[in-house]
Amino acid sequence: MTDYFNNLVKHRRELHKIPEICYNEFKTGEYILNILERLNCFEIKKMAKTGFVASYKPVDGSYIAFRTDLDGLKITEDTNYEFASHNNGYMHACGHDLHMSMVLTLAEWISENKPRKNILLIFQPAEEGRGGGKLMVEEGLFDIFDVKEIYALHNINEFPVGSIAFNSGKMFAGTIEFAITLTGKGGHAASPHENIDVNTAMNILSLMLNTITSRFMDPINENVLSIGICRGGEAANIIPDTSIIRGTARSYTINELELIKKKIKDMTEAVCLAYDCTNEFERPSEYIPAINNKEIAEKIKGMKFNNDLQLIECKPKMTGEDFSFMLNKVPGAIIWLGAGNDDNREYGLHNSKYKPDEKAMKYGFELFIELINKF
Repeated sequence: MTDYFNNLVKHRRELHKIPEICYNEFKTGEYILNILERLNCFEIKKMAKTGFVASYKPVDGSYIAFRTDLDGLKITEDTNYEFASHNNGYMHACGHDLHMSMVLTLAEWISENKPRKNILLIFQPAEEGRGGGKLMVEEGLFDIFDVKEIYALHNINEFPVGSIAFNSGKMFAGTIEFAITLTGKGGHAASPHENIDVNTAMNILSLMLNTITSRFMDPINENVLSIGICRGGEAANIIPDTSIIRGTARSYTINELELIKKKIKDMTEAVCLAYDCTNEFERPSEYIPAINNKEIAEKIKGMKFNNDLQLIECKPKMTGEDFSFMLNKVPGAIIWLGAGNDDNREYGLHNSKYKPDEKAMKYGFELFIELINKF
């Protein structure tokens, strides 16, 4: 297993140097494809613009599938790694480099050990807000390949190295991102009556939107709406022509997400009517909830491992994950992979200083192998 761990570290560090964002994972894909083609035991199929799948099928029947995400984030790295990002302004701050390394090293293990199981390795682009997983499903991923079980890991330093954390149901919330552009008539701030003040409308609307989950949703259920951007104007004495609100909403039920979307639109129209402005309402991304299959989760809990892997029952999180579209089609599970140690707990996912412990990959890699053995 030492040789495989060396490979895990090597691939992780090479991939960490070349982070690329949604549907631009060209160098990343080239690195992975060069290795897969050299192994000469996979059939490669391109999907979802910059994604692809690697099919290993030695026998008749269905597949067990493992998915990794390919994209990084638009964050300037501040880790002091010797192998820090070479792509200035971009970083693997969500640890997708670890995910790719585990699946790529699994491909090397498959090539060397030739298991008599059908295995599908899914290299998915655009997890960070652009729905690459959804696109793969829409392009017929599960029509082309008969997948019986599907798995994904996501590293996190909240849980210690040597642990995995999951539950038998709700893991990630369904999410929507929304953008509202209000348009009015700008002019001198000394004469507001001669203008259409989109900043006042923006501020009123922002306050109203923050009442949706507290006043219109069942408080027993998990729902959240947060606004990340309220922006309008560039000078103190000028009323601008436009202002912008951008935010996100999350829920564990599709019906309540639909209600949130309706209330956002209703409140936007009401404020625009009151303040004589117009609006453009957009939803750049929308993910459904990620729900683990109960039978699959219970199977994992009953497995015996050769190492000291610790299984932790975890609570749901309101973060989103487009692996949800795959779980909606095929029984499977997404599992937190503990990557925390005594030195890295201060800075978590999506932080410029995020430094997951590389030893976590050993446990994720061995979990994949054990899942194949039990398939």
